[in-house]
Amino acid sequence: MVLDADGRPQLAEIDEPDDAVDVLACGLCGSDVEKLARQFAGAVLGHEVVVRAGGRRLALEHHRPCGACAHCRAGHESTCAQFAAPTIVPGGFAERVRATEGVELPETLDDARATMVEPLACVLRGAERVPRGRVLVVGNGFVGRLFGAVLERRGDEVFAVDADPERAGRSPGGPVDAAVVCARGAGADALDAVTPGGTVLVFADAGDLPADVVYRRELTVVGSRSATPAAMRAAAALLPELDVPMPVVLPLERFDEGLELFTSRRALKVVFTP
Repeated sequence: MVLDADGRPQLAEIDEPDDAVDVLACGLCGSDVEKLARQFAGAVLGHEVVVRAGGRRLALEHHRPCGACAHCRAGHESTCAQFAAPTIVPGGFAERVRATEGVELPETLDDARATMVEPLACVLRGAERVPRGRVLVVGNGFVGRLFGAVLERRGDEVFAVDADPERAGRSPGGPVDAAVVCARGAGADALDAVTPGGTVLVFADAGDLPADVVYRRELTVVGSRSATPAAMRAAAALLPELDVPMPVVLPLERFDEGLELFTSRRALKVVFTP
């Protein structure tokens, strides 16, 4: 599935990469949708990838930090200079990709659910920066549901709001200790929801944040992006134990249909198989 000159996905034949392995499934992420633009023409998207390699099923690592630089040692691996280098070539929405690092998957996970290892790993890394207590998830789509499942499992009291009333969960009915921004432009709502001295985790493009509110209420605002190899391993072990939404699974040639289901918010999660 290659982006054409206008940034629209089209089925096309391209050269197979060296050391190729078979793709079993690939999940559609909101960040994939953001790249449907002319500046990404020629790209093959998809990073929530499950492959079969040498008799093993692996969830591929989307990026890989060096592990040794000052950023990595400080726990900010996604800011490592090496991290930006693509590891999934050409991209997960293809029949085959170049063999790369990944985590082995338990047999209890089918291929479609196994694509959730990568987004869950991102969530696990972000959740480490969220204080325990009453936590509000702002934006209750698929990633918001993953945050809810992870935070509830560790013992937090979790609430969830969404611009779509059909997706909203339980409202907090008062201030919370922390809020997680999982919806574009929802940063100000998250700041309003937390108690003085509270914490906001920015996990999506939060929009403009009123600095005066942060200053006067002594709030902590932290960011988290992407996953690490350690988080991928933890996610693969945890995912079979979580109650997560079941995805809509479609063949790759029905990509346009799956994309419409996702962007129209009629499906929380869409997974494609070659």
